[in-house]
Amino acid sequence: MVPHMGESSLSERLKRDNNDLWALLPQHPFVKALYSGDLPLDRFRFYAVQDYNYLVGLVKSLSLAASKSWDFDVARLALSHASFLASTEMENYEKLLGELGLSLSEVLREEPAPTNEAYVNFMIATCSTGTALECMVSLLPCYWSYRDIALANRELLENNGVDLYRRWASVYLSREYGDAVDEYRRAVDRLWEEEGGVYQRLNRIFRKAVRYEYMFWDMAWNMEKWPV
Repeated sequence: MVPHMGESSLSERLKRDNNDLWALLPQHPFVKALYSGDLPLDRFRFYAVQDYNYLVGLVKSLSLAASKSWDFDVARLALSHASFLASTEMENYEKLLGELGLSLSEVLREEPAPTNEAYVNFMIATCSTGTALECMVSLLPCYWSYRDIALANRELLENNGVDLYRRWASVYLSREYGDAVDEYRRAVDRLWEEEGGVYQRLNRIFRKAVRYEYMFWDMAWNMEKWPV
């Protein structure tokens, strides 16, 4: 049975119970400046470098989720996402980095900012020590929030005069991306129905991931560096 993503689904409950934080994401200054076209290019360049390094950690985390799930459909989904990120998405990012005047070797030499490193470590630790469901929940805000951010700022994007920003943001408004988010949510909800778990723990994991999503935008906005 395919779970219905209604008010009683795990994914919707997690979002509802953390809406105080979730609602802040589309309003972040970095997000607003990016979607309006007012974001200085050096800040977007910083974001792109950090996000590429983050995606490496996301691929590893999805692979861990696949190895832990007894639900073959969930394992296949996690592996397909990992494969897409490791191939197509990384290739697209390399093209983006080229447009920003950056080489892949430069990006890989760049040390992840403190927030980025902490976020990746949180994902990998959760996926290494937790259940498949806990792992999938820790990655859910990354997928889902980018969709909600794009939907909330769609009108700003229509008047964005920076082609690079428009192309980057339009991906998250595409039907393909929306379908991928829905598919991921259904996998999370199905694991919950099949395996269950302690909701308070899942909620803690989800909330921490949402915090990191907000902090990631902060990191990019402030071009965060290590103190020494």
